[in-house]
Amino acid sequence: MQTPQLTRNLMDEDTLLARKIRLFAWTLAVFWTLLICVSWLWNLHAEQKVFHKVALAEARAVIERDALYRRWGSSHGGVYVPVTQQSPPNPYLSHIAERDIRTPSGKQLTLINPAYMTRQVNELSKEGSPFLGRAHITSLKPLRPENAADRWEDAALRSFESGSHEVSAVVTIDEKPYMRLMRPFITEKPCLKCHASQGYTVGSVRGGISVSIPLQPLMDAGSSQMLGSLAFHGMIWILGLGVTGAGARKLSQSAHAQKQFENELHHQTLQLEEEIAEHQMAQESLQESESHLKIVADYSSNWEYWRLPDGKFLYMSPSVMLLTGYTIEEFSNNSELLQTIIHLDDRELFRHHIHESDSHGQILPIEMRILCKGGEVRWISHVCQQVFTPDGLPWGWRASNQDITDRKQMEHELFEQTEELEEEIAEREAAQANLEELNHSLEERIDLAVADLRHKDQTLIQQGRLAAMGEMINNIAHQWRQPLNNIGLIIQNLQYSFEAGTITNDELKVEIGTAMDVIIHMSHTIDDFRNFFREDKQKCVFSVGKTVHQTLEFISAALTCHNVQVEFEDNEAVTAVGYQNEYAQVLLNILANAREACVERSVAAPCIHIRVTSETGRSVVSIRDNCGGISDEIMPKIFDPYFTTRAPDKGTGIGLYMSKVIIEQNMGGRLTAGNIKDGVEFRIEV
Repeated sequence: MQTPQLTRNLMDEDTLLARKIRLFAWTLAVFWTLLICVSWLWNLHAEQKVFHKVALAEARAVIERDALYRRWGSSHGGVYVPVTQQSPPNPYLSHIAERDIRTPSGKQLTLINPAYMTRQVNELSKEGSPFLGRAHITSLKPLRPENAADRWEDAALRSFESGSHEVSAVVTIDEKPYMRLMRPFITEKPCLKCHASQGYTVGSVRGGISVSIPLQPLMDAGSSQMLGSLAFHGMIWILGLGVTGAGARKLSQSAHAQKQFENELHHQTLQLEEEIAEHQMAQESLQESESHLKIVADYSSNWEYWRLPDGKFLYMSPSVMLLTGYTIEEFSNNSELLQTIIHLDDRELFRHHIHESDSHGQILPIEMRILCKGGEVRWISHVCQQVFTPDGLPWGWRASNQDITDRKQMEHELFEQTEELEEEIAEREAAQANLEELNHSLEERIDLAVADLRHKDQTLIQQGRLAAMGEMINNIAHQWRQPLNNIGLIIQNLQYSFEAGTITNDELKVEIGTAMDVIIHMSHTIDDFRNFFREDKQKCVFSVGKTVHQTLEFISAALTCHNVQVEFEDNEAVTAVGYQNEYAQVLLNILANAREACVERSVAAPCIHIRVTSETGRSVVSIRDNCGGISDEIMPKIFDPYFTTRAPDKGTGIGLYMSKVIIEQNMGGRLTAGNIKDGVEFRIEV
């Protein structure tokens, strides 16, 4: 007997399974409904396209008919008809001499030109039947106001002038659909009889004829067919829903019976015969489901087949024709055709693939090539499974073949691109290795070159300092010349007074005091020069004007000796950050060069103008002279090391180079030079 808990579990499982089956059935029903709707809408769209094509063909036939009428009338120069109320003389042909004639019997006739004839035929067709098309002759320059073009005809006529040969469209006229078609009238020689006065020539477009074919009669004629199609689709839809409902019901019953069978198998051995009967019912339902699956397989895009052990096919899907080019009958009549279409290089793979299986015993899928009927080679993915009878005997193989030609082509292209990319990566890696090695070698050479340049700069600066020391000794000589003369005079005075016996103790003290003052002044001068050339250790803020004053004091004697006048414009608020002594050394080099230039060129009134100012937050010292300037050929080289225009005993050529290194590299400033009127100007910006 079943326990209450087991019974509840069974009921819960049945309820859950029933819900899944209903959900599957509803999903399938919705999908089937959408499929039927899409099919019917596609048929409706196809029918409408047929209506349009038929109407367009009818419109072309009407135009061809009218064209034949007009060509016939033009070839005869028009026709004469009796004058009636419906056919009065055409006032637009009054310029033709024989528009109106009279027969010998006295009957009045008038000339009908092709346009007049076509218009009357079209008016008769309108009166004859509402199902006939409407034709209208029009032009951009109509003689008759009624022939004026409407908006659609006007656009079509202008397109003819651009080279179009035909214009058609579906439009609404009087709230009804019409197919409108318009073709141009090309002027022929017979047409000039009536239209030469309008300026037309042979071959020009003089107008067109438009035809409007009603679509409603065609649509009414096809409505019965559409209703039949709707009824057919409705029947198929109802049949599909019925099959789906029956299948769901059967499947639900089968699932329920299966659960009952499993439960009773464990707890009720007495109901074995009933369970066997239910199992047979489940098998019958399964076979019925298999027939449904066959319908699904018939519409599959893959090539499906069931091959029996003797090589014959129990089933094959119609998609085999699309994939291989061969029909189902050809495979059925030739059991060796399957082996024949397999590519020669893949036949051995196909022959032995059924012996290779995974851990679950499933035959592994393979990819192989086949030769289609037209000679084309295609790749397919082949998946198969062995089928057994209810008794466990082999019953052949169930296979599915999918066309993977496009994917294989993409894989081949991707493989080629991957190989090219790998080659390119290898080349780039090799180039990168070479570049890194070159960079490493270049870094070493740059480090050596920088060290060498630094050593050379230090050497040049040292040489510059030595040259400056020589300049300092020269300045000391100028500074000491007068004090030494004073001391010499004091000593001579002491000697003369002593020999004369007129010197007193007080006079001796005064003369000695005066000499000591001169000696102390000379000692202070040495200290000032020594401090001037002392090497700065750290950057500091210093007054630019004060530094210029100190520098001028050091060389004032040398400037005065050569009658060089100095004009100085100071600005005590201007300061700079850097090495004050090195900055003073730059000033000393520039002033010394200016002094030497004035002496060498024997300037009559040499003058050096110094101005201290600030620009954009930086200190600026400009030093100008009137010594004739520097030639354009030499100007770009004045800051090069060892470049000088003086004799070897008068210059080393490193002063300006060292000055540029001090200002631009050590202090982050800028040192430039340029010619001005009668001289040169140096600018120091820090």
